Amino acid sequence: MNRVIIHAGFHKTGTTSLQQFLEINAATLAPHVRVVMKPQMEDVASCARDCSNASLLGSNVFRRAAFRRRFMDLLRRTSLNTGQTLLISCEALVGRMPGRENVVAFDAALGLAKDMVRVTEKHFDDLDLTLFYTTREQASWIRSAYSHLLHQSKFTMSEAEFTKRFHRAGDLDTILAQIDKAIAPRALITSQLENTTLEPFGPASSLLKLLNLPSDVITELKPAKHLNRQLDTFEKRKLQDFNAQDMTDTELNQIKRRFLRKRRNRKKRREND
Repeated sequence: MNRVIIHAGFHKTGTTSLQQFLEINAATLAPHVRVVMKPQMEDVASCARDCSNASLLGSNVFRRAAFRRRFMDLLRRTSLNTGQTLLISCEALVGRMPGRENVVAFDAALGLAKDMVRVTEKHFDDLDLTLFYTTREQASWIRSAYSHLLHQSKFTMSEAEFTKRFHRAGDLDTILAQIDKAIAPRALITSQLENTTLEPFGPASSLLKLLNLPSDVITELKPAKHLNRQLDTFEKRKLQDFNAQDMTDTELNQIKRRFLRKRRNRKKRREND
């Protein structure tokens, strides 16, 4: 039996922490799990993101076909040892993050899920397949996505406007219900970020339960550090102001980094006083 778990998303649901966990525990996991993440599948991720572009919907049939070819290539070039589970973890497998390049929701996620199931079933004769999605409460997702876009791009939209325009993007439960129905009888497992915050391995805790690792292996695992701190109201306003200024990407990134570093160093000093 070939066991495959595909962690396909979503963006801003603890994926960075989960993937850091997989990286720092790579040697311990290797005898039991063959881990594939974005650095090993940039071609697949790029095709998946292309499927979300509103400007490209007219050619979506061809882009979906390209995604299926790339995903099949990935499976063909990924070897498994006896007893290993194949774990693919890449949030781009739900498409491009809403807020980027006119993408307003995870509308590509359903088609991409169906394509991954179809291709994986074609590649493996004897298959135990699970699609695994990390999720987040809707309002929390909206806040995190907005902070991320302010931090990582020249985003100038107000938070109120973003919440109104991208409200549907944070409704992950509706998307997952559609995917669950479409891929049946294949398994779909979800894990909400708020439910794993206090778990020993954070967002990776639910995934570990799926992997069914021996107890002696679990005792060797190390937790990931807490990543991606949320911006406070003042920080959001300052980054929005920076993004509206006329400067190069390099200059903008530098001024943001300097501001946040100084701001957080001051916070640490106040906490330690």
